[in-house]
Amino acid sequence: MVRTLPHVPFVRLPAFKFDPHSSTRSPLANPGIQNKANTLTMENLPPIAVTEQNPFCLEMMKRLNIQRKQGQLCDITLITKDDQELKAHRNVLSAASPFFCKLLQSDMRENREGVVRFEEISGSVMEDVLEFIYTGTVEVTQENAEELVAATNYLIVPNLKTISGRYLQHQMCKSNCISTFYFAEKYDCEELVSESKSFIHENFASVAVMDEFLSLEAKEVERWISSDEIVVKTEADVFQIAERWVEHNKSERKAGFEELLRHVRLVFVSRDYLLNVVTNELVRDSADCFRLVSDAIKLTTFSTDVDFPQSPRKGLETRAIVAAGGKYACCYVPAKDEWKILPELLLERDHGTQMITFRDQLYMFHSCNSVQRYDPVFNGWSSLDLKMPSFDYLAIVKGDLYSVGQPFLFGSFLISEDKDKVIKKYHVESHLWQTIHTSNPCSRKESCVIGSGKHLYFLGGKSTHTSQYVAKAHRFDTVEIKWEEIADMQQARGGAFGVATQEKIFVAGGADEESTVLKTCEVYNVSSNEWHLIANLNVYRIHGSMDCLGGTLYVLGGFDQTKKKPEYSVECYNSTQGKWIVKTTIPVEKNCKNKHAFNCCVLKFSKGVLNDLYEPSFDD
Repeated sequence: MVRTLPHVPFVRLPAFKFDPHSSTRSPLANPGIQNKANTLTMENLPPIAVTEQNPFCLEMMKRLNIQRKQGQLCDITLITKDDQELKAHRNVLSAASPFFCKLLQSDMRENREGVVRFEEISGSVMEDVLEFIYTGTVEVTQENAEELVAATNYLIVPNLKTISGRYLQHQMCKSNCISTFYFAEKYDCEELVSESKSFIHENFASVAVMDEFLSLEAKEVERWISSDEIVVKTEADVFQIAERWVEHNKSERKAGFEELLRHVRLVFVSRDYLLNVVTNELVRDSADCFRLVSDAIKLTTFSTDVDFPQSPRKGLETRAIVAAGGKYACCYVPAKDEWKILPELLLERDHGTQMITFRDQLYMFHSCNSVQRYDPVFNGWSSLDLKMPSFDYLAIVKGDLYSVGQPFLFGSFLISEDKDKVIKKYHVESHLWQTIHTSNPCSRKESCVIGSGKHLYFLGGKSTHTSQYVAKAHRFDTVEIKWEEIADMQQARGGAFGVATQEKIFVAGGADEESTVLKTCEVYNVSSNEWHLIANLNVYRIHGSMDCLGGTLYVLGGFDQTKKKPEYSVECYNSTQGKWIVKTTIPVEKNCKNKHAFNCCVLKFSKGVLNDLYEPSFDD
């Protein structure tokens, strides 16, 4: 019976030698010693004198290999595709290879006649396989690497297959990694499959311009661009990759563009870029493609993660803390402990400006009813007309934007401070604000307003009757449309700041009933309706910001205890040590210091955009 193997092409690669037993080469791998061994006879060799187990085994295998090469006591013949005949020992082959073990214990003709023919394995490759079986060493070269993988996959010699695969891994580059991956997959080289796939993912933007990628079939391109693991600067790069692949053979590939486009996560492409994509010939000429892009444009105007039909790729985004004051904006990446400079705001941010992260974009709501939005994908600011109502506070609850304000303003003055609070909800589709409730249980100024769960929490603030800061706390249920009074805070506060995370609400700073600026911090347990003090901040602050990133609380910005001088330090809470630590300082030019107070929000960025942003070049 004939055993055949598929043809394996040669790869031009530099050679290296491998010895699994030592950091240096085995004497058996030395050509001079091997040539000398060919002239030795078993009768000329002295008895094995070593007493240690490993050297004894090595010496014994060395002598068996000499017997093989001299044809002594051999009981099986291997005939290769180029008609070379190689002698070997059944017991040795059976011990090293499950293939030979089964074959040489069967009633097949090869076992009976003692001859096995291989139509797809060359004599040189079979000699390399036998050398490894007998000595544990092999020389993998550019001429034999892929053939050794194919042969050992068939003969089931996994160690040699792994060694040969590692050689191919060392020679992998952007121009050959695609073929390396499919070769590894064909011959079940698990380690090489994993390493080549990781290499392709990590260098995907560069690999995708290579001939190997551009020559792939459509299904294989879909396989790659649908992966969560590919690393690109922005999702727009994936669209360009799909477009380039089609353009490489447009007449035959144009019809398949729609299937590729479905794997581009269009909702994570900037709206401005999508507006250009709509005019692209491949999109314009296909009704289905045009619909896909149009739907994505609607979602990117306003949307939440739960609305998205796709999730972002794992390596595409990271979160950073955006700090803004005046027209200056920057972001802090805690994982790298570095600051990056963002584009200048269109309008100057003042004390009355509220800063909100809404549906993965950053909004500045100015007291003059102007709104500007920062798109972290496009890395730019734009003006919006959201027909803003009069508002005192803005907050996000379950992905929706709520405003809380007075019902009527005459010019810039309230008709009455005792008017009810009006709570409105913004509707994305209609771009309109809907009044959902009007009431007056907590008509206070300078409250800390936080969205958590289905509630809007109103914490502390200044009483309109006594003009003193109070410890009172209320919450508004946005589902049942009703107010609830909750436990008072441990301390009266106005101008405080906080954040909700994991069924807890943290509040810090502000000023007490004596208008003294605080650095105390407390936490509210939603389930038990209780407040507890935790460690104090390092710095007295009022009208600052608190946010949570990666499970860590951060505090920055606002004013110091004078209520006039901006505070630039950034603190984080170490829950293990139970204390606040000054982590860094907002980088502001010296001639701009003491002019603008800062506030912050957490925002998702593409890693590509973050990498392209400039680091501050001036001293803190």
